[in-house]
Amino acid sequence: MIYLHKADLLVFAFYFLIFVTIAFYAGRKKRVLAADFFINQNRLPWFVIGFSMIASGISSEQFLGTVGFAYEHGLSVANWEWLNGPSILILVFLFIPFYLKKKIVTMPHFLEHRFDGRVRTIFALISILIYVFINLAGVIYSGGFALSRILHLNIYLCIWIIAFFAAFFVMYGGMATIAWTNVFQASMLLISGLLLFLIGLLKVPGGFSSILGEGSRSHLILPASDPDIPWTGLLVLVLSTNIWYYCTNQNINQSTLGAKNQWHAQIGILFAGFLWLFIPFADTFPGLIAYALNPDLPKDNAFIYAVQELIPTGLTGIVFAVLCAAVITAIQAGVNGVSTIFTFDFYQRFIKPSASEKELIRTGRIFTAAVLLLGATWAPMVLRFGHIFSYFQECWAFVAIPIATVFVAGILWRKFHAKVAFYILLLTFPMFLMPYVLRILKIQMNVFNVAGITLFLTVLLVVFLTFMIRPVAEENKDQLIFSFSSSENSLQGIPWYRKVPFWAVIMMLLYAGVYALFW
Repeated sequence: MIYLHKADLLVFAFYFLIFVTIAFYAGRKKRVLAADFFINQNRLPWFVIGFSMIASGISSEQFLGTVGFAYEHGLSVANWEWLNGPSILILVFLFIPFYLKKKIVTMPHFLEHRFDGRVRTIFALISILIYVFINLAGVIYSGGFALSRILHLNIYLCIWIIAFFAAFFVMYGGMATIAWTNVFQASMLLISGLLLFLIGLLKVPGGFSSILGEGSRSHLILPASDPDIPWTGLLVLVLSTNIWYYCTNQNINQSTLGAKNQWHAQIGILFAGFLWLFIPFADTFPGLIAYALNPDLPKDNAFIYAVQELIPTGLTGIVFAVLCAAVITAIQAGVNGVSTIFTFDFYQRFIKPSASEKELIRTGRIFTAAVLLLGATWAPMVLRFGHIFSYFQECWAFVAIPIATVFVAGILWRKFHAKVAFYILLLTFPMFLMPYVLRILKIQMNVFNVAGITLFLTVLLVVFLTFMIRPVAEENKDQLIFSFSSSENSLQGIPWYRKVPFWAVIMMLLYAGVYALFW
């Protein structure tokens, strides 16, 4: 349980006052067009996109779950942040040019351009199910867990408080509110996390070397025989989970779809990539610090313990306010994403094609409320996994496989056609059950290695079905197949210091330096 000083409670309240003020100010303008409400189309600059991607992907799940997992397993947990580099490059150079060229509002919309309406519909349904039953439930649960310990309230009551506030902000201002509160929240999240790291660096006897620990705890890459985080499992993270999460995920890419232009979208993503270099110091190293201070804690309490031990009165209130606000920003982005998908991929296409812009916005708001109601109801199921981080990673490892395969094959391989894409996406439904099945059958193999085998078999199935099943009709999709010539044309007339490849190379060199240092 957390006991805050009165000064911390005042700081906690003041933080949320600033947050609410930004939310109301950013969302005050009435949106006439649905695309403006949902993605703030053609308005977002690169720095807002970068901060939004960070805030959309980091919630209390990250702070409580990742810190707890790092407390238990050591530095190798930082791979979940430092292995983002390849997926960031894939998003920047493979997908973003096509997303913006087609002026898509949702990720399923892109699949209709590349394949057909059936593929769009099935992926829209999958996206909503993944968010409600995996992402949203876990984020709401972790937020309720944190808030219940700060305010000394029942966890289920706190779950509903979190859901209510997130729903209100999304329904009020849409993407404009989300984007600008994300700038504030992501900045404070990085500052508070780095503050905890720096104070820990000063207070832990032995400094940085003691925090890193000894043996496998001090390394990023562990043997294939490691029972928890083998390097073979990390390949799955690079080849499917991260591609799904960063390249095809609506709530992560919502801000990029609202970019002023392609340059702002690509530079914004790379800016997020630079920021991700610092994230492990905010969400992995606090777990290492907590372990150095006390190796006998329940792992999900590691972050709270480190804050109470290290952060002085007044600043503690800021850190816990950031923790709770992170839940709201992550939920805002996610719920806005799935309400966008429902509105444009289901309601406008099948229920009321003649709907006005005002009706589309109202439909999105109603669906927002419904999704949060369902997500808050499902949230207690996270307890069955015993650890917040495990819940997310095990579920994502499997559902990502068919989705990432379809998107990558679709943009690189012309022969890959709509029929096969539809069948492969259907595999997502049994993938939902895989983490539960592995527990029921008591499979001893590492879950990420199982996912790796599943990925390999899925790729083989894609190749086999593509050659065995003929498309319904000849598909002319050459304009949606990646080519180096089209990529080179986009660089003409831009000074070298503003070119996207220049900053991409610098970013990857920094990531390579991190792995050379902590291998």
